[in-house]
Amino acid sequence: MQHITLPSGATADLRDVADVTERGRRPIKRIQTKLAGLPAFVNAVEEAKAQTDGVELTPDQQLTIAAGMGEAFDLLEELNDALVVALTAGWSYTFGVSVDAVQDLPGRDLDALRTAVSPYLAQLNPDFDPSPDPASPTVASVA
Repeated sequence: MQHITLPSGATADLRDVADVTERGRRPIKRIQTKLAGLPAFVNAVEEAKAQTDGVELTPDQQLTIAAGMGEAFDLLEELNDALVVALTAGWSYTFGVSVDAVQDLPGRDLDALRTAVSPYLAQLNPDFDPSPDPASPTVASVA
């Protein structure tokens, strides 16, 4: 558990990514899958990564790319909120941690929470790679 102080003086307790429940992971996986289905967004992110020598983009950089893409922007906002909720075990606000409550946080506190949890997104992403397990019921497709 990591205890952080937010810019307003409020505090938050962040759980270890390994302790995120499936209830916390599932919305993240669902949103990531929707984003992966938006070719314009995926292509824009890949082009940006190519310009930065393959370095993964931060959530803020992805939001900048998605700003003019309507649905992608909304999905990224939902993704960031879901990530905050999944990793925040509690905070010093008088209301509980939920997706709705995230929108009631002061902007600077929400920004700080998003920054604190963003490095853990990759660990919660769905894995679309073929299983290396020879006993897997599915096999990799041959191109």
